[in-house]
Amino acid sequence: MSFGDANALLQNARVSARENRWSDAVADLLAALRTFPPYSFFVKAEKLIERLLASEAWRPRRTIRLALLSSSTTSLLAPVLKASAFRRGIQLDLYEGVFGNYRQEILDRNSSLHAFRPDFAVILVNHRDLGLPPSGGDVKASALVADLRGCWKALRELSPCHIVQVGFDAPLGGAWGSLEDVLPEGRRRVIARANTALSSDLPPGVSFLDANAIAADIGSSYWSDSQWHAVRQYPSSAALPRMADHIVAQIAAVLGLSAKVLAVDLDNTLWGGVIGEDLLEGIRIGPPSAEGEGYAELQRYLLELKQRGVLLAVCSKNNLADAELPFHKHDAMSLKRDDFAAFVANWDEKPTNLKKIAKELSLDLDCFVFLDDNPLERAMVRSQLPQVAVPECGDKPWDLLAALRRNMYFEAVALTDEDLNRHEGYRGNAARAVAEADAPSMESFLSGLGLVARHGPIDVSTLTRTAQLINKTNQFNLTTRRYTEDQVRTMASAPNWWCHWFRLTDRFGDHGVIGVLLAKKNGPEWRIDTWLMSCRVLGRRMEEYMLACLLTAAKAEGAATVVGEYIPTEKNTLVSNLYPQMGFDPLSSRKGRYVFSLADHPISLCNFIRDESERL
Repeated sequence: MSFGDANALLQNARVSARENRWSDAVADLLAALRTFPPYSFFVKAEKLIERLLASEAWRPRRTIRLALLSSSTTSLLAPVLKASAFRRGIQLDLYEGVFGNYRQEILDRNSSLHAFRPDFAVILVNHRDLGLPPSGGDVKASALVADLRGCWKALRELSPCHIVQVGFDAPLGGAWGSLEDVLPEGRRRVIARANTALSSDLPPGVSFLDANAIAADIGSSYWSDSQWHAVRQYPSSAALPRMADHIVAQIAAVLGLSAKVLAVDLDNTLWGGVIGEDLLEGIRIGPPSAEGEGYAELQRYLLELKQRGVLLAVCSKNNLADAELPFHKHDAMSLKRDDFAAFVANWDEKPTNLKKIAKELSLDLDCFVFLDDNPLERAMVRSQLPQVAVPECGDKPWDLLAALRRNMYFEAVALTDEDLNRHEGYRGNAARAVAEADAPSMESFLSGLGLVARHGPIDVSTLTRTAQLINKTNQFNLTTRRYTEDQVRTMASAPNWWCHWFRLTDRFGDHGVIGVLLAKKNGPEWRIDTWLMSCRVLGRRMEEYMLACLLTAAKAEGAATVVGEYIPTEKNTLVSNLYPQMGFDPLSSRKGRYVFSLADHPISLCNFIRDESERL
């Protein structure tokens, strides 16, 4: 799509809004934003976006408070951020700090910043803040880095929030030319060291955004212009959409809204040509053709996504044997059949197959990205499965790769052991499914799994993973309350909270940390605030084990009752009757609340699960 298309879609959205067809207006505006229009589009769309945010037609996945703290002007960035967040399903309540006054606002506990109580804060600085000469200035740069790190600590102590620190950009075309890059004290090398110092050993709750990577992406000529001299605008308005997208991608990652699955077509998507017609020797992958090398690069990119925890799936209209053949027989294929957690190739429509894959992986469709060279297939998936992210792209391999990079669907700010082992965990599920099908009964299947569970208090080693689960889990989640790492850390360190992680292994492998229970102690009554579990372990009776561990701890501390709460959402009907099934009685005074009497009910662990927690 072109910018002209974006303007046309914007006009359609305006007409729909005037006629109170709000859903159509939202769809058209989202379609326009998928084209990644220039800054001038956001100026035209600002009022409409505000109207749509205020309407009931668009329901955000999350609503957050974001503080913009900068040494430069942020008034032009704010509406672009709101639009970028809108595209990702996030509603922003924005606070703009006083121009160039971020230190004072952070350090003053009575400032408007702290009264705002941000969930996230962006600290935006640039190379001019360093005031470096062409050569020398390491001491000055180190002092500013130390100052920024001190600001992080002060801000998080007064207003616990996640901080996105934007690094220093490199100045363009200094009078010393390439000497700034080669001299040990050259200005650009000093700035590079300052960014390394900022991004190394980041404390919990802080992530780093590389300004120079964004500048290189859009082109240095677009990064900075006369707007700096006129209104202290940084970066230039032309660069603001890309800057906003990077900021929002990090926010989405912290909120657990990054995608988990990349489902791909095959013919003319992973290779050039049609395997059923061109046969193995006719499809194009790797040299000598430029197109073939483009497909090879795309495959390597997908393989790297898989290695850091993104699940890959095939969703292709093809004969299964034909579809699998290149993965087994073509020497230029970087991807192999075993690199895919799900592989569906038939002649059903792709929305049908995507739903099949989601069911197989026990994942929601809103964590899927679908990549296909065919615009008709993309349109069909968008129409029937609007929760699936479908990047708009051309039909060449470099277009497909550029679309994945541009959209930043899979952004992450941390990497856990569970991320690195996720693919193997899902491959183990296939083996479990075979064992379950072969077992004469569910009891014999569970007995033969060799289930071993462990649990323990949330600490620094499990904080990131438990926060991931709290923000990503939707189906087996009794209340769907979302907490940041800081909030979980605060609860876990408080004496009046019981905050535990749960891990499960079996003879097929380690599921990793798959459950979280947070309960508040109110004297003789404990209240379950958060109870969630990964759907990967549904049917293993792990919920019985989790509850028994909590009840045992409550009884040991003299509690008489445990109160649980179920807050219904569109996705958690799976657990709507869990509390009654577990022996809880309804509390007549509060709908959705249930009570378990520790005096009247027995506590027992699941017979199929061996508890090894004491061996930790």
